[in-house]
Amino acid sequence: MALRHRWVPLALTLILAASCSTSIEHERTRELGQLPVSVWDSVRVASNAASTGMPGSDVERDIDAVADIGFTAIRLLVKWSDIESVEGAADWSSIDAEIEWASERNLAVLGVLTWAPTWAVPVEYAHVPHPAPASAARFAQFASAAASRYRDQITAWEVWNEPNVAASYGPSVNPIHYCDVLSASSTAIRAAAPESLVITGPTSPAIDSANDLSPSTFVEALYRCAGAGSFDAVAMHPYSSPQLLSQPTESWSSANEIAAVHSVMERHGDAHKKIWFTEFGAPTTSAGVDEQRQADILVDGITTLTQLPYAGPVFVFDLRDSMTGSAVPDYNYGLMRSDYSPKRALDAVRALVG
Repeated sequence: MALRHRWVPLALTLILAASCSTSIEHERTRELGQLPVSVWDSVRVASNAASTGMPGSDVERDIDAVADIGFTAIRLLVKWSDIESVEGAADWSSIDAEIEWASERNLAVLGVLTWAPTWAVPVEYAHVPHPAPASAARFAQFASAAASRYRDQITAWEVWNEPNVAASYGPSVNPIHYCDVLSASSTAIRAAAPESLVITGPTSPAIDSANDLSPSTFVEALYRCAGAGSFDAVAMHPYSSPQLLSQPTESWSSANEIAAVHSVMERHGDAHKKIWFTEFGAPTTSAGVDEQRQADILVDGITTLTQLPYAGPVFVFDLRDSMTGSAVPDYNYGLMRSDYSPKRALDAVRALVG
């Protein structure tokens, strides 16, 4: 009995030493400009499944559809605002179910750490849509908990969603504040899951203004205040609707911003890193496009993006409409309608997957 007790701390010491050694080795690999070998190296076209988070959604059916179409990866929101709506009372059950089912279908999972609960934002911004968290350190604690919990299931993490625009990082874009969030979260994720990739919060199409920053301006700011070591890849949402991505008709375009972002990465010695395109699609609404145009935009965009030598995975947005017929464009981006009936884009995209 005494001998057995003496081995317990020794075993723990060996385990912790091995864990620290692994973490240090991965950091050294990143410093040398190399990334850990990852399942994401072979992912070309993947899918969002935003409708899984809607009330009454059929999580298993949605995720089954992602796999059945032929996608090998899925992007899922891991929302702090839902998981810990009351401070200290975390409920992971909903996202647990999504991630478990995605793993059952052998889908690689890109997790998006995003949205702060009301108690974790400045009081004066409590009613601002998607306000930035008050504390980078507190958000990083959440990131650490998530990365540790899903270290065997989620192999890449985006830190926030579209932090370059006020609508997603309220009350106004603040790259210095976001740099603190990114840096702290990156450190936390790598400590909890050393083999995971850390991806910047994906940029939304925007021009420089008092409240928003263009993707290239925002990414330049990240290099200046967070540094290249804080992330393994840059992410963008290069929407072009109603235009084709390959044929911009205006002076500002997502196509030009993609090139500009990559130029920023080159200037900072990061030409070897990929740009992940984690949302791309077009809404089928009266204020958007018809279903044939949606299919054309998706085929053109996916083809254009995957041909870029620095392209990471391209994620279709979205698998299924959240609410077909709604006047809200965001609810009508699906390859399928709310009732799972296919739009023309489904077969068009399926032909590109693989």
